[in-house]
Amino acid sequence: QAKLLRVLQYGDIQRVGDDRSLRVDVRVLAATNRDLREEVLAGHFRADLYHRLSVFPLSVPPLRERGEDVVLLAGYFCEQCRLRMGLSRVVLSPGARAHLLSYAWPGNVRELEHAIHRAVVLARAARAGDEVVIHAQHFALHDESTPVVTPETPRVENQNLREATEAFQRQMIVQALEQNSRNWAASARALETDVANLHRLAKRLGLKG
Repeated sequence: QAKLLRVLQYGDIQRVGDDRSLRVDVRVLAATNRDLREEVLAGHFRADLYHRLSVFPLSVPPLRERGEDVVLLAGYFCEQCRLRMGLSRVVLSPGARAHLLSYAWPGNVRELEHAIHRAVVLARAARAGDEVVIHAQHFALHDESTPVVTPETPRVENQNLREATEAFQRQMIVQALEQNSRNWAASARALETDVANLHRLAKRLGLKG
């Protein structure tokens, strides 16, 4: 905090291992998910630095308070998944949209991004083709105010053995990554396979670009 305050007050920095100061002319954009006023009162954040940073504060409400923005952001993440996986179309069903709007999103935008990616993978595994329709059952969102929704087992009666096997493999990999915070090495250990083989399989199944 002291070093950043020096930059803001005097406009100079000092490189590591150097005893000379360098003049800089910068504009600082700072972001935080904490209430800095409370942090100042608690003695965890310098009051002088807080006043230097809060020249023109902007308050961004949490995702749960932004209404239809949830659906707009979900559509953006769907498009990102479509491009990354080479799909022709990824859409949210009306039930999926209502499900997203009813959830509190304690993890904010990052949680929404991961939820959409997982839902696209599960929806893709449930039907053949390059057009994906996401339904509410493809999400596993729950908190104290939202009932738990358990994803349905992918339907396989219209799939051949290869397609059914690949769908099962996709689901296993996605679940392992979710359970291990998207750590590939830990997921490989959980699946009892080599991490290099897991990367190759995920790429072949369209889970990686």
